[in-house]
Amino acid sequence: MRSARIMIVLLVVASWSRVDAAPYVDEAVQDQWFTGSLEAPSPALTKAGSIAVEPYAIYQGNTGAYGNNWGHYSVAHDLNQLQSVTEIKYGITDQLTLATTPLFAHSWNDQTTSSIVGVGDLPVELEYRLNEMDRKTGSPSLTFALGMNFPTGAYDRLRTSLDGLGGGAYTAKEGLLLQSLFDTWGGHPLRLRFYGALFEPLASVSVNDVSVYGTSQGFHGQASPGLAQELGLGVEYGLNQQWVLAFDVVQYYANGTRLNGTNAAGNFVNTRAGSSVSFALAPAIEYNLTSNVGLIAGVEFSAAGRNTSSYIAPQIALTIAF
Repeated sequence: MRSARIMIVLLVVASWSRVDAAPYVDEAVQDQWFTGSLEAPSPALTKAGSIAVEPYAIYQGNTGAYGNNWGHYSVAHDLNQLQSVTEIKYGITDQLTLATTPLFAHSWNDQTTSSIVGVGDLPVELEYRLNEMDRKTGSPSLTFALGMNFPTGAYDRLRTSLDGLGGGAYTAKEGLLLQSLFDTWGGHPLRLRFYGALFEPLASVSVNDVSVYGTSQGFHGQASPGLAQELGLGVEYGLNQQWVLAFDVVQYYANGTRLNGTNAAGNFVNTRAGSSVSFALAPAIEYNLTSNVGLIAGVEFSAAGRNTSSYIAPQIALTIAF
């Protein structure tokens, strides 16, 4: 299975012990401040009672779409969206963390806008860090995540499809994250985060009228969303204690959704969308005011894909830990 291959790759990467760079970890590495790259998740917090908050401001503009043969083409009425995304973490113990990421968004295109600022589905997860990262050898920490996406976002009976920010289904998440820190020549620390996550909808959802699944007014039926996965690598390179260059490479994959029901004319509908895949890049720069407060700004953009939209998404975030 695809998910099994992800886990195998992650466990193989977990076996790395050091990098062929400078043989010793100097003070620059020990004292380096990081905010975190734009896309890679962070490990479980290291202290019970600690809190980390990272609000993002994101503009996403679609720039066309990729077809089934990976070719890119233009699309009429491309979507634009302003997003407010905030990652919130609380350390239950020194190794176990509770995390959530509420999302709010407003969408528009050249024809209409969403009715209100909408709320997306709400992910809640527990993260458990199995071991500590070894800064001397580069041996990574390993964090497991287990969570649920709660269907709080609107997905059907919409005034316009732009109002849809949810999927309607309770979705289980399983994830792994590896984090390592290495020394390089000249005392420039290099931090790597390699991660994978699997998302599994737990049931079909009832769909009525206009929905995020492409249905129109008068449709009544069910949608069965497919499995989805995310796989990525985040790299951070310290220029000095405060300034850091960051870069992410991310793959997104989703099985197609099965849709069945009847449309407004009373005709039976039974379709299955093709699976989709996309590859995204996200360069960024960090400025860390202290070890607990930092800013990051950058842009995520699609580099290739199949059966999915292309986009560009400049964004900025503030990280605060206390």
